Amino acid sequence: MSQRTPAWCLVLGLLGLGLAGFLYTAHLGLLRGELLGGPVCGGTTFNCHVVTASRWGSFLGLPLALWGLVGYVAVIGLALLAWQSTEWAAIALTLLAGLASLFIALDVSLLVIMLVPIGALCPLCLATYAVNIGLLVVALRGLGRSWQAALGQLGQALAALVPSASRPAAAGFWAFVLLGFGSAISLHAATTFINRGSLTGGRQQLEQFVSQQPRVQVQTSGDPRLGPSNAAVEIVEFSDLRCPACQQASKLNHIVLANHRDEAALIFKHFPLDTSCNEQLGRSLHPGACQLAAATECAHQQGKFWPLHDRIFARGPSYPLSQLNQDVRALGMDEARFAACMSSGEGMTAVRADIEEALRLQVSSTPTFVVNGVRISGIVPPAQFGALIDLVRSGGASRTERR
Repeated sequence: MSQRTPAWCLVLGLLGLGLAGFLYTAHLGLLRGELLGGPVCGGTTFNCHVVTASRWGSFLGLPLALWGLVGYVAVIGLALLAWQSTEWAAIALTLLAGLASLFIALDVSLLVIMLVPIGALCPLCLATYAVNIGLLVVALRGLGRSWQAALGQLGQALAALVPSASRPAAAGFWAFVLLGFGSAISLHAATTFINRGSLTGGRQQLEQFVSQQPRVQVQTSGDPRLGPSNAAVEIVEFSDLRCPACQQASKLNHIVLANHRDEAALIFKHFPLDTSCNEQLGRSLHPGACQLAAATECAHQQGKFWPLHDRIFARGPSYPLSQLNQDVRALGMDEARFAACMSSGEGMTAVRADIEEALRLQVSSTPTFVVNGVRISGIVPPAQFGALIDLVRSGGASRTERR
C-alpha cells in the first residue's frame, strides 16, 4: 500500500464533509426562508434547494446532509486509522471500500428520485457522488484487491473494529465517530429550535393559526396559474413586481410547487404598492410597479405571463421600465399587440381588478398568500408552507371556492 493512500482518503473525506456541510447550511437557510448557495443551488434543472426541501430530503427526521456529515466523519476516522500500521491500513481500507460501496448504492437511488419525482438535480449532491466513487477507487487500489475480494473481507474488518484492550485504536475510532454524530444531532436540534421552535410546538402553532383564520373566497378566473387545474390546494399570491420580499417569495414558490406538483397550484394576483393604480395607499412604496403589473397582464394575453414575470424578478426591484420592449421582443411576443394592450389600458384594467379583490380581502402588504381560503402574510419558508399544504389537504382548512 502506498503511503499516499490514507492521505487521499483523508482529503476525499474532508471534501465530502465540506460538501455535506454546505448542503446542511442550505437546509438551515430554507428554514429561515433564505436561499443560500447562489446560482449553484438555485437554477431550474440544477437546484439544490428543491432537492433539499423535498420530502425525500430527510431520513428518520434528519436531513440527508446531516447523515452525510456523519458518514464523512466515519471516512475521516478510517483514513486516520489507516495511518496506524500496515495491519490497520488493510482493515481501514477494506471498511472504506465497503462504506463507499454503500454510499454509491444510496447515491444511485437518490439520483433516480431526483430525476423522476423531484425533477431537479442537486449539483452539490452530484459532487458528493464523485467523492464516493473516488473513495472506492482509492481504497481498492490501496488494497490491491478486486471489489468482490474487498467485500469478502468486510466481515473480518468489522470484527477488528470491536473495541478491546489489545485494540485501543478501535475504541478511539468509535469515540471519534460518536462524538461527530452527537455533535451533528446537537447542532441540528439547536438550530432547528432557534429557527422554528420544536417540531411539535411548530405544528401545534400552525394548526391553531389555521383554525383561527376566517376563510375567504378569491376570484381567480383568468388569472395566471402554475400547476394542475384541479389541484387539491390552491395558493393565491398577491404580489408586487418591485417588492424585494416578493422576489424572494417567487424563488421559494418554485421550491414549494416542485415538491407538491400534483396537489398544489399557484395563482398570481397583483397588488402593486404604487399610488398610480392603487389609490388607497398613502404613498408609493414601489413607483413603476403598476406599469410592470400591466405589462405582465398584456404578456398574459399572449401566454407569456410567467416568462416575463421571471425576467422582471430576476432583475429585482431595479428592473428598468425601458427594458420591457427588449424583453417583449426576446420572448417572441407580438410587439404591436403588446403595445396596443398597454396603450388601451387593458392590462391596467386587469391590475385594478386584482387590487379591488385584494382590498376586499383586506390585503395590506406583499406578499400575501391565500391557501385554500386561509390568508397568511409575508415570506413563508418551504418547510412551513409544506406543513400548511399538508394541513389544509387533511381537512384543517376548507378549499377556496371560485366565483
